[in-house]
Amino acid sequence: MASTQTAITVAGLRKAYGSKQVLDGVDFAVPTGTVFALLGPTEQERPPSSISSPP
Repeated sequence: MASTQTAITVAGLRKAYGSKQVLDGVDFAVPTGTVFALLGPTEQERPPSSISSPP
C-alpha cells in the first residue's frame, strides 16, 4: 500500500548562482518512503541535490 504521508514540503524555492537565477518559485512535496532529486544541466560541475526520506 502506498503511503500518503508527506515527508518534505517545499514552497517557493528559489536559487541563484551569482546573478543567474536558476530556480524561481518551485513547489513540490516528497512522500514518505521515496527518493527525490533535482538535477540540472550542470550536474557534472556540481553534485546533485537529493532528498531521501525514511520508509
